[in-house]
Amino acid sequence: MTDSECECQSTVKQTSTVPRIPTLDTDLRVRRFQRGDTRRIHNLFLEETRCLLWPMFAQTIRSPPVVLLHLFTMAVGVTLARSCIFALFGVILAACAIFVYIYRWFYQYLSSSLKGDLANISQYYLSKAKCNFLVAEFDGSIVGFIAVDQKSETVAAVTRMSVDTCFRGKRKYIATRLLQEAFKFCQQCGYTELVVEFPGNSKTTIHRLRRCDVKQTRQEFCVARQG
Repeated sequence: MTDSECECQSTVKQTSTVPRIPTLDTDLRVRRFQRGDTRRIHNLFLEETRCLLWPMFAQTIRSPPVVLLHLFTMAVGVTLARSCIFALFGVILAACAIFVYIYRWFYQYLSSSLKGDLANISQYYLSKAKCNFLVAEFDGSIVGFIAVDQKSETVAAVTRMSVDTCFRGKRKYIATRLLQEAFKFCQQCGYTELVVEFPGNSKTTIHRLRRCDVKQTRQEFCVARQG
């Protein structure tokens, strides 16, 4: 064997040992929930739900009923106390009361969730034929999850969905992958509609499920979104 051949072989061995950097496009895996995932699921749920507190408070403060309440409070303060400072103080008190109410609602929601279906995911979801709980795994860690519950024989609902807040630019991609797997599961179970509703969001999204052209994509499903 010549020296050049030895150098080529050593070069191949060196390049083959270089670790490959994991990417979401190729290394993100969606699988079914396992019992060992419970603690990580709880942490993801707490992290993302707590992040909804301030956005929900800001949305509530800007809503028309609350704006009218602030105007009414200021008008009463100016009329009775004849002081703009007193009226502004009343508006601040009203905003604080709204924040406390939202905070208590979130606290009760977190407590009831951790003591409810998230306390025993296997029994609540996996023991039912038409329910499922899927997790997104990347680089050995769970980065998201989605829960599909049965509302009727033809209607399913996404009752839980969280994505790791560390993936700021890729959270939408992870959520899309989870929803795609949920759509496939729902179609396999014979559902025709999937209802998506999350805490802190007053809008309910209904996805109608139908099979695509079998000749083109036998394993994929079309999703027509209805507002």
